[in-house]
Amino acid sequence: MTHKRKRTIEKRVALGAVFALGCSMGLSNAIAGDGDWMTYTGDKSSSRYMAGGLATPETVKKMKIAWRWAMPGNKRVAENPDLRTWVNETTPLAINGILYTSSPLTIASAIDGTTGKTLWSFDPEAWKDGAAPNLGSISRGITYVEEGGKGYIILATSNAYLYKLDAKTGKPVKNWGDDNSGRIDVTKHRRNSRDRSIVTLSTPPIICGGNIIPSIAVLDSFAVGKSPLKYHPTGDVAAFDIKTGKRQWMFHNPPKTGEKGAETWGNKSNEFIGGTNMWTSSSCDDEAGIVYLPLSTPANDFYGAERPGDNLFAESLVALNAKTGERNWHFQMVHHGLWDYDLPTGPNLMNITVDGKKIKAAAQVTKQGFIYTFDRMTGKPVWPIKEMPVPQSDEEGEVSSKTQPFPSKPAPFVQQGSTEDDLVDLTPELKEKAKKIFKRYVSGPLYTPPSSKKGGHLQVPGVLGGASWAGAAHNPKTGMLYVPSFTIPFAIKLKKEAPGQSAWKYTGTWAGVGGPDGLPLFKPPYSTISAVDMNKGEYKWRVPAGKGPIDHPAIKAAGLKAVGVPHQSFIAITDDIVFTAPNGTYSVLGLNNRGTALIAQATKEEKEAALYAYSAKTGEMLGEVKMPAGVFGAIMTYKANGKQYVVVPIGGAGLPSELVAVEVSG
Repeated sequence: MTHKRKRTIEKRVALGAVFALGCSMGLSNAIAGDGDWMTYTGDKSSSRYMAGGLATPETVKKMKIAWRWAMPGNKRVAENPDLRTWVNETTPLAINGILYTSSPLTIASAIDGTTGKTLWSFDPEAWKDGAAPNLGSISRGITYVEEGGKGYIILATSNAYLYKLDAKTGKPVKNWGDDNSGRIDVTKHRRNSRDRSIVTLSTPPIICGGNIIPSIAVLDSFAVGKSPLKYHPTGDVAAFDIKTGKRQWMFHNPPKTGEKGAETWGNKSNEFIGGTNMWTSSSCDDEAGIVYLPLSTPANDFYGAERPGDNLFAESLVALNAKTGERNWHFQMVHHGLWDYDLPTGPNLMNITVDGKKIKAAAQVTKQGFIYTFDRMTGKPVWPIKEMPVPQSDEEGEVSSKTQPFPSKPAPFVQQGSTEDDLVDLTPELKEKAKKIFKRYVSGPLYTPPSSKKGGHLQVPGVLGGASWAGAAHNPKTGMLYVPSFTIPFAIKLKKEAPGQSAWKYTGTWAGVGGPDGLPLFKPPYSTISAVDMNKGEYKWRVPAGKGPIDHPAIKAAGLKAVGVPHQSFIAITDDIVFTAPNGTYSVLGLNNRGTALIAQATKEEKEAALYAYSAKTGEMLGEVKMPAGVFGAIMTYKANGKQYVVVPIGGAGLPSELVAVEVSG
């Protein structure tokens, strides 16, 4: 590297964290309520767990669809091609039997959890500003909070506003936000851009330490549209007071000159490089008053000659005092990122016992297939994490990091890197065809740098993971972590840009790489669910996630009953049951007319569209129910009127967006 290696852990424990060391092992109101789904990830600890489940190994054998709810805005999208949305990734909340949700056009609604009847809707008319950047119009849900016994909804819109709504009526709260306007314009709280065409809010914000902390998506991989910026916008994270809407603090990423971490950006690149944002969900320890930020890759994603150094706090987990924004500790998972291995989800905040010692832990699953586990108060690794040598780039101007951090436990949950031994070998003919495909690319172990040679570098796991934004689930009673993952390689090809055509000398393109005769390139399983005992850092079971292409002649001949769907799977759990739904398929058609958002078409007939139920103890598949269209959003579960339901988001991207409620308790 061009600078001396800095320690990746900073032990600056703020007063809130020090106080928390004397508290009980609980997470206070961070843990999910009995029968409710309190936040986008179930609760603030990102458990994706519901207490008091009614589903049993017998009842899930007879799961059935209870109701379907068509999202507001479907007709508007169908009538106006310019408003075409991304796939439907919306996940509702459940509070006392009422569901609160949003549509891809960020129209908020309340729904009766028993019947699916709409109680109210609020349209902020974000669609009037056109398609949002990156993936177009998309909303993964809303945030709920109670003040003085009254419920409120925080709605984050595709055109970068935050609204505070009355949960009973859906009406905006007056005298709140910027100039008491009833909303916060997040573009005003940016370091270097107020361009609404390159900044969007797609993931629900978290509320921690009395502040709203939104997740912000910015352009980081293609053109910057109408923006006058030469580079992409920065990934600064801001916090706003829940009662007033006034901004309380801002965490700069990249750090400003003079701030901690700025020295890891050579060529003063911290002053002009963008990206490094928190686009995904975060986690919060309410008792300690700490928010945990999973941060993203710096632009450009696959070539870093313009930004020499480790590039803090990119691809790092950063723990902040939620009231003040003061940094308690951080750990960088990838130095000088070249693989788009951004942290895809917030950490699972778990209470575990290791060698007789009780630990308040943060377990971070990653795209590259590692689980990094820390004492969440101090940032000290629960098990050793070692800096290990990795392959070096031979591309013009690139100086890749000589080492990367490898956790000693748990073992990786997915294939890392590739050799011919990993190729599909169900028949000798398939293996020979796979070899021919494999030879088109540069291959090697994990962290082999992107390449301009051949068809590019065959990256495994690919840019989508490994683990993904679907995240992992954990049981707060047992210390078990359930990790859905998949193994689809991506080819990362560097190309030299013509002078004056780009801010970078090289840019990278990426594309999925398939295998012979319609099968994936590598051996099955193509996706898995892994159960990890985090008290020991050891795996209890691992099974394919979904059945996958079991009708393929080679798989049939091998007698395989399940090989896993070659996509990510969404997950929600109770004490007894692990529910999963594989991600649907879609085609990327290109960029919109502003060059700021991808356009997609969801597959109309989706063979693998299903909700599956597994035993949480053994991994045995217990039941399944077919879905009417592809599943594209995180699932959730709740209780209402003495029954348990699982809600599955389907459609979008050219198909109607819906929520499907499945009764799972018999």
